[in-house]
Amino acid sequence: MIVKNILQSAESYTHDNWIYEDVNVGFSRLYYIIDGEAYYEENGKKRRLKKNHVYLTPVKKPFTLYENPDDKLFHTYSHVVTFPPVQELIEIKVENDTPLSDAVNLWRKYIAISDFDLQSSIIQLLLSCIDRQQSDANSIALRVKNYLDASDTFELDMQKLSRSFGYSREHITRAFTAAYHVTPKQYLNTHRMNLALSELVNGKKIYEVAEEVGFSSQYAFSKAFKKYFGLSPEKYLPTLSNIDYEKDLIYNKK
Repeated sequence: MIVKNILQSAESYTHDNWIYEDVNVGFSRLYYIIDGEAYYEENGKKRRLKKNHVYLTPVKKPFTLYENPDDKLFHTYSHVVTFPPVQELIEIKVENDTPLSDAVNLWRKYIAISDFDLQSSIIQLLLSCIDRQQSDANSIALRVKNYLDASDTFELDMQKLSRSFGYSREHITRAFTAAYHVTPKQYLNTHRMNLALSELVNGKKIYEVAEEVGFSSQYAFSKAFKKYFGLSPEKYLPTLSNIDYEKDLIYNKK
């Protein structure tokens, strides 16, 4: 991203009755959250703005911002016009001793200056760090996804995953969730259940599928299947077509 313009910058508590309801503007709000309680809401989904996180709000997309008046938001902010414009809310944790934390510290140190060129340079550095961190996170997320897709055990050992990829479990989970909106564990379970369903539809017996996707017993598999799909395999499969699977599924047990 490139800084095209800076409209406003400061570090302060928010004003009384701080709320922006269904705003739809041509600039992004760049926030670093220092303290307090505030929320971002879009399409009915609410997210709390977390301390020690940087946020960039989207352009030309309605959203609402508001705070808890009993715990006012203390933050560093700049209203910036970027190219390309921000399309989705960006949220990044500011880890200590990283280029991003150095850029945030510079931003906060010089937030009050009137030198537009210097301030633009600092915010440009900050945006470059955000771009780089997003790119790294997306790369990690894709590598983890490919690893999970290739798994034939359907067991998730986050400590082993951390050693394999050289990142902490928390960093891997955060990057993966940001990219795919589920945790690695949830993704692997979805992959497992969808594969099981595909095998059942293709005519395999329940006990065969249970063993194939790594369950200790047909009972354990049926219990997990019902938790995920809402019905047992015997009852779920007939809902997919007019074929009567039920008799074969019930009686063709190992």
